[in-house]
This record gives sequence, structure tokens and C-alpha cells, in this order.
Amino acid sequence: MLLNLQNPLTSLARVRRRWLIARSRIFDRKWYRAEYPESGVAGLDPIMHYLLSGADRGYRPHLLFDPAWYKNARGPRQRDQNLLIDYINYGAREGIDPSPYFATPFYRKAVGGTGGLTPLGHFVACGLPRGLAPTPLFDRAWYLKNNPDVRRAGFDPFLHFVASGARDGRSPGPLFDSAWYRMKNADARDEGMEPLHHYLAIGARQGRDPSRFFDTEFYVAAHRGRGAARETALAFYAERGRDGWHSTHPVLPPPASPSAYFEELPWHKSIPAPGAIEAPFRTLIVDVGEAAGRETAGLRQLLTMLVTLPGLDVYCVTDASMEPIPGVAILDLSRPDLALFDRSVVLERVLRAMKFRDPKGLVCEAVCAALPLARACADIGLPYHNLVASRPLAAEDWAELLAHRAAYRLSPPMTISVIVPNYNHARYLDGRLASILEQRLRPDEIIFLDDGSSDESLEIARAWQARSPIHFAITANATNSGSPFKQWAKGIESAAGDLVWIAESDDSSCPRFLERVAAAFIDPDVAVAYCDSEVIGMDGEILSSTYRFYTDSLSETKWLAGYVETGSREIAEALAIKNTIPNVSAVLFRRDALNEGLSAAEGHRYCGDWAIYVACLSKGKIAFCPRALNKHRRPPGSLTQEGERDAQGVREAIAIKLSIFACAPCDARIIWLSLAQTVFEYEIRSRSGGRKRPAFTKNKELADCVGKLRCFLGGQGHQFPEDTSEIAAYLRSVAANSASLRATDHPSFVTSVLQELKTIAVRG
Repeated sequence: MLLNLQNPLTSLARVRRRWLIARSRIFDRKWYRAEYPESGVAGLDPIMHYLLSGADRGYRPHLLFDPAWYKNARGPRQRDQNLLIDYINYGAREGIDPSPYFATPFYRKAVGGTGGLTPLGHFVACGLPRGLAPTPLFDRAWYLKNNPDVRRAGFDPFLHFVASGARDGRSPGPLFDSAWYRMKNADARDEGMEPLHHYLAIGARQGRDPSRFFDTEFYVAAHRGRGAARETALAFYAERGRDGWHSTHPVLPPPASPSAYFEELPWHKSIPAPGAIEAPFRTLIVDVGEAAGRETAGLRQLLTMLVTLPGLDVYCVTDASMEPIPGVAILDLSRPDLALFDRSVVLERVLRAMKFRDPKGLVCEAVCAALPLARACADIGLPYHNLVASRPLAAEDWAELLAHRAAYRLSPPMTISVIVPNYNHARYLDGRLASILEQRLRPDEIIFLDDGSSDESLEIARAWQARSPIHFAITANATNSGSPFKQWAKGIESAAGDLVWIAESDDSSCPRFLERVAAAFIDPDVAVAYCDSEVIGMDGEILSSTYRFYTDSLSETKWLAGYVETGSREIAEALAIKNTIPNVSAVLFRRDALNEGLSAAEGHRYCGDWAIYVACLSKGKIAFCPRALNKHRRPPGSLTQEGERDAQGVREAIAIKLSIFACAPCDARIIWLSLAQTVFEYEIRSRSGGRKRPAFTKNKELADCVGKLRCFLGGQGHQFPEDTSEIAAYLRSVAANSASLRATDHPSFVTSVLQELKTIAVRG
């Protein structure tokens, strides 16, 4: 029953309610005065202002008390018209959250008891000063690491997130990706709702995914019997699954989990060699169940033999007592810290981690009572071998089996040259050069090319040269060359390595980058190998954990897992439509292929890298690693962003596509999707660039390009298709990932692009 507050409160009632609010420790006088300046008129006490008028206007008594959220959560159970009073007297005891960013059960469990205060009051008085977070979705250390501006300013990270970070699209931690959620959910973007607020209020209940690493339907299906449900799936994972070896996606690693990556599982090696790097191939022996260990002698003999095969890392998962074997990595599930976990859950996580690390990794079953291993490997997509059902094999037979099932082969070690083209990136050079020399697979030389920098770049490079453990050459131009591709050519001319890494000076890399990407070149036909990248800002803040936001319009599955593809097919299905390798720092080239492909960049200012990729792939295969081992910095005003807005960038893109169509004939479907991508990018950048320019076919700067396109289409007999449903579907998928388009604008925008395509197809 609501209290009748239509009549004026008596002075005594006001005093009592004011005392109740003050005693709750929730009300923040200083913040309230700053947020609502009129509350300080005539020296009125902020709490009294709140009681007399603020509450009725929907004012917040504290940053963490959201009246609209609380009212909606409270529903018909509300007993006091003043929402804060209702929370203090009733709602807190009933477990009602005062804000989307305050999880009452989680906080109660974290602190044990609240000493007579409400959970929010206790957090304000005790939890916040102790650096606690009242929700499992917020990670203070992660937020500070990934938001250096907040760290430098000395703000409390949680309060910063609630006050402005959520609104700005910053992520609260590794479990929820605000930028990705906003991009994938146009209603949240268009309504201006904070991404996490939208997810907790609407998205979770509807089964929407909180990040690309968390497939809600997959997770709930796997753990429904353990209490997981759509609305609470992410919180369930945060509190129970993250440290419980849960998988959250059929392919991608679980976010912020110690069991996310195969190589980072708690393997035990008896004699870890200092500085040892991963072999290009691996096999996993599974010996789990009641019969585990019965054939210990035979299994030990097999493992001892397998480690003698060159280029092969050997892993064993077991719950039987096993003495260490030199060179074998063992995961003992009988360890006290692992014994309580469900064996089937742990094994599934190991298998999925193996698949993400190495799709060719061979799984061998000695014993497995925890789950049907052959079926699990088939479902996940891993090669499988049953040790019991096959005859014992000698070392040469194992080499043959591995070659047949896991593409095992021997290859001589390859040398690596690193080219660092630099122009006025002194502020990033220490991090860039450190990340090169910290590679687990150390390169053989660094070639530093300064292109007329006016900052301290050369001084910093010379300091690193003096202490470099590998050959470090410096070449400096007196004036800027005007083209990064001229610098690439200069570096490649002096490079001696079998492989070349062009490590741009403002980017950075993880220590495993070379170790992981160079392994692809054991296949002699691979000309280019690359990995996914994180996108970072000027201060190193993560803008996106992957570049899949750019490639998903082509395929939402292709870039989930590692692959090796022929160059011609990669060009026809990906690079003919757009440059699907967004950053050269994530790429390793075979030097001979790169040297032959360099001439393709001549005359290009913006798209030379794209032209080089296409030229290199005419010489061989491409390999992709799905782990983001590169950090691509995208500062405002970069050459990349300049090219996205400049007509010259469009001209170069069209020239590359026409050369692809001429050299590697593509079917009509690919050609029209490619042109749709070009026109879409032009039109969307016209809209978002803050400058008006004519439609694609009416831009005089592009008239000759439009003419060439018409000539090509006419010469090949490609008429504008009568059925445009596939092109329209593709454009809708691209539009859905565009943050500058409202969902309501998608239909008209797609129609306008289709009209431009039709105009191109008509001869003038």
C-alpha cells in the first residue's frame, strides 16, 4: 500500500525521513548539489530538497541509485512513493537492485554481511573505499588497464564507468563488449541507451549475446542442468563458469578464463627448456576414466617415443598417477585444484582450446570414460585416432599417420627480417621495439626506416640499436618520401630473412605473434600468413578486441577459426570485395613473394597494401590465425582514415578490383557484391565524414572510374541483375555493422546504393 504523500508532510515526518536517508549512507550531498545546482538555492539541505521536490522529479540521490530502474524492478510491490525510502525500508531486504550496475546477491556474497546497512549503503560506506565492485561484470583492474586516461586522472574506475564510461561506449570488463553490442544491436544504438544497461534490461532476457565470445544459446544449452538461464547466463558464467572450465562459444575462447587458450592451460612439463618455443604440430593423448593408467607402461613408452619426433609437441590429459616424462606436457585432472571439476566439462574445454589453437591437432584416445571422445572430436572438428583399436606403431609409422591426419611435415628453420617504417611516432617507439625484441621466436634482424621525422624518433631508435641483441640497422631520410610503400620497398631491398614482417611503428604485438604466425610457413606453398588484431586508440585503450566487425559482413564463420586457403580462392571470395587484411603489422610474408608483389603498390597512396596482398596471393596460399596477437593503433587523422574519406582512396580501390577481375575472373555475384561494397563505403563516408559530396556516380573526380566500370561490365556482359535480393541482403548486413546509420535509415540507404549500382550498369 502506497503512503499518502499528497498532503504536506509534518515537520516531524520530514525530520524522520531525512534522518532515515542520512543514516542509510546512500545520499551523496556533494554529488547531488553538482548534478542538480538548483538544490543549493537559499542554503536548503540537499536531502530536504530531495524529499520536497527532487524525488518527484526523478532526481538521483546517488550516482548508483537509478529511480527508473528501481521502479521498474519493484513493480506493484512498491510500498512508499519515495523510491529511496522504499528501497531503504523494504526493497533492499527483498533483494531489489538499485541500479543496473548493482547486483545485490553478488555483493552480499562478496562482503558476507552489511552491518545493518542496505547493500548500496554498505557499498558506499565500505565497499567503494575498499575497491570492491558491486557487479561481477565490472573488472576494476581491466578497466584501468584499458582506459589509461581514467588511470592518469586518478578517477575511481567503477564510478567513472557509471558516470560517463558506459554512456561513452566503454566496456566494463572483458565479459561485456560495449562497442560490439552497440554495433550488433541497432535498437540500443538508436535509442541512445548505454549498452550494458540495454543488455541487462532487455537483451539478456531476449537471449542476445553480450560479446562475440559469448554465445548465449550455446552456453545455456550446455549448462541448463546446472542452473544457467538466458537472463542470467552471463552472471552465471562470471560467478561459476569462468573458473569452472566452461566453454562459452562453439569456436571462440571463453572471455577472461584461465582455460581460454590451449597453451595457457596448467600443463606441467618436467624439464621446460629455457626460451623454448612451440612446435608447429601437436598431438593430445587422452587417458581419463576408471581404466586410466592400467596400461601405464605402454602409454609411457608411447609418449617417450612421440617426443622424439621433430617439430611435434606432445600433451597428455590424465587422471591417473603418472611420473613426469621429459618433453611431455601433462594435465593431471587428479590434482586437488582440478579434482572437483566435471571431467566432461574439462575435457570439452581442452578440446575446444586445441581446436582454436590448431585445427589440425591430432587427438589420440587411450582411455576416455568421461565423454564419447570420437564423437566430441567429430563435433568440434578435430582429427581423432583410437590407440586401443589400432596396432602399435613405430616412430616412422607415427610420422606417416601424423602426416596423413595432421599435415605433419619437416621444414628447415627460417630466418625473419623485421622492417619498422616510422614517421613521427616517437611516443610509441619504445613499446613497438620492445614488443619486437620480446617475441618468443626472436627475429634475426631489425631494419628501422625513418621517413624524415621531426620528433625524437631517431634518438630513441639509436638507443635501442645500442642494446639490441640482434642486428639492428637504421636508415633515415632527410625529408619525408610521401609514401609508406616506398619505405617498404627500401626495407625489403635490404632484408636478408626468408620471412618479412613489416611492423608499423605505432602498432604493437603480443610475444607469441612470430611464434604462431611463422609456423604456417612450414607449408612451402604459403606466401602470406596473418592473425586477427585488436584495435587500439592513441593511449592504448582497446576500441575493439577483433577486426571481425569488418569481415562479418562477408562471413560470420570464416574468421572464427584458423585456416589455410589457396590464394586464388581467397582473392575471389574476400579480397575482391574488400581488403580483409586491415593491418600489415599483423602479416608475415614470404620474402620472395613480397619482393615480386611490391610493384603492385606503385602509384598508390592509400591502398598499396591491398594491392600487394593480392599480388602475393597470386604466388601461393594464405594462412590465418584467429587469435588477436597484433594491436593496431587507429588514431584520428591517420593515413588510413584520410584515405577512407579521400576520392583518391576510392579510385585506388576501384583500380585494384578491376585488376582482380581482369586477372582472376570472378563470377557475377562476386563482382556485384564488390561494387556494392565500394559504393556503400563511399556513401557512408560521405555521410559520416562531415562533408557533403555528390553521389558516387555524380562525383566528377570519379567519372573516369565509373566509365571504366561501365566498360568492364559491358565487355563482360554483366547486366544489373533483375533479382537484387542477395545484393540487398549483403548491404543490409554491412549497414547493420555501421555505427553511423540508424536502423530506420537502413532501407532507404540500401535502396540508394542499389540505385547507384543500377546507374553504373547503364552506359552513358
